[in-house]
Amino acid sequence: MNSIFQKILIFLIIAVILCPFAFVLAEEETENSEQIEVIENPAPEIQANAGEDRNVVVGRQIVFSALGSVAKNIENEIYKWEFGDGYYADGKEVTHVYRNSGVYRVNLTVIAYSQGEEIKSTDEIIVNVDKDVIILISDTKVTEEKLAEVDNIASPQGILVVNIQEESDEVDYVVEKELAQKIIKHQEDIIQAGSIVIWTEKNIGLNAFLEAAQILSRSSNGESSLKNFGFNNKFVVVSTDQNFTATAKLSQSLYNLIEPQFIVLTREQANPYVFSRVKVENLTEELRNQEIDYRLVGMHTKREASGIKVWNFLSYLVSYMVDRGVPLNTIYLMLVLPIIATIIAFAHQIIGLKSLGIYAPSIIAVSFLVTGLKYGLAIFFVTLIVGTLGRLIAKKIRLSYLPRMANVLIAVCLSIFMMFFFGAFFDKKGLMEISIFPILIMVLLTENFIAIQIERGSKKAIILITETLLLSIFCFWLANWQVLRTFIIAYPEYILLTIVINMALGKWTGLRLFEYYRFRKVIKNVELDEKK
Repeated sequence: MNSIFQKILIFLIIAVILCPFAFVLAEEETENSEQIEVIENPAPEIQANAGEDRNVVVGRQIVFSALGSVAKNIENEIYKWEFGDGYYADGKEVTHVYRNSGVYRVNLTVIAYSQGEEIKSTDEIIVNVDKDVIILISDTKVTEEKLAEVDNIASPQGILVVNIQEESDEVDYVVEKELAQKIIKHQEDIIQAGSIVIWTEKNIGLNAFLEAAQILSRSSNGESSLKNFGFNNKFVVVSTDQNFTATAKLSQSLYNLIEPQFIVLTREQANPYVFSRVKVENLTEELRNQEIDYRLVGMHTKREASGIKVWNFLSYLVSYMVDRGVPLNTIYLMLVLPIIATIIAFAHQIIGLKSLGIYAPSIIAVSFLVTGLKYGLAIFFVTLIVGTLGRLIAKKIRLSYLPRMANVLIAVCLSIFMMFFFGAFFDKKGLMEISIFPILIMVLLTENFIAIQIERGSKKAIILITETLLLSIFCFWLANWQVLRTFIIAYPEYILLTIVINMALGKWTGLRLFEYYRFRKVIKNVELDEKK
């Protein structure tokens, strides 16, 4: 009897324990069956997408695509287009030609049926139609007032001005890269344009357009794709305040790459004629009549620059590399490095500044050119401060030198990582788009900074680092000077003079300027003794 009672008790205990699990399993089974039913009968989803707003030319066939639309769990959807000029079409991809200028609202309606019920979704885009399109590549130099003046000139002529503008206040190198990316995104507008006007501070727009053309010239299969843009039927106007001779060298590289009708170099006062003329012959005739200074870059100047000579072999090599797609900014960084090194050598030999040798300030200055001074200084100080704090903390931990430095390097890298995180969080594009290589260079210099602190003491290290930073900033400002940039690209042979200058500096045996100040009392006493 007891055994039967024990068995019943054990059975009840097991049942009580297993009941919750059985309930959970039953619930999961119900959920799974519901999910299966949902999967078997998924809800229909439809979303029309007519693309982005368009700028088109009268009489040119335009393709409208609904490929970006979403149509899930439905069959036999219908795509209906209304072009705003009284014409209609059906299909996922359709073509249309506008016969008159104006602003049109294009509507796409996607219709589908699910279980006998009609489902609709619509999308609308704006299409600007004019007789011609002019691409304007600009920066902050072109204010809203100036843009309004341009529109007042172009609109009465039936010309639509598409402004591709970069409003960033970063260093020129960064602005050029961002502007080049914007130019690439306007490929369709460039194809339709009759002319392209570059109107920026210094030659930023010219360099950006050259970089964009280099990128566009290389398709996925390695073949040139610039022929699709029809540059042979367009002309380019460069409105510049720079010297024509130097700017013509840059323009020649652009001409060699895209081969337009001509590249016209002129001044800002030519704008009333630039934005009202769609033929280069009419423009140049008007500039001559108005006695406005201009210069043409074309096939005739290409032949003049085609031959390699002893006195222009570097110019020839620069043009050859640019034509083959080597970025102009990369070429300039390599050409300006000898000048930076020579300036630092002069600061050592003549002035008496004791920086961290030649390599460190030179490479930091070049890094500033890539990152921009604002973000470059931020990375420099973060690297220096975190590296110093890491050394002080690691000093209290008894570790060998290399593992201790490895931990310091890890701390520096993590701090730079957090800088990028905050850049992404606050949407600082100038910080997010910095290349990894200048950052790595400054991170790797941390070991030199710490070694100096260990060997010479903190005071001496601070003096050397300050002098290094001052030299780097000065070299950055000089290398970022647009006059020097244009001159070096136009006449790269002049960098060979740095060899002669360095040889002269190497022969210098006199006192440095700081030494004159340091030994001023001794020099004064010697002069008094000589007078006696």
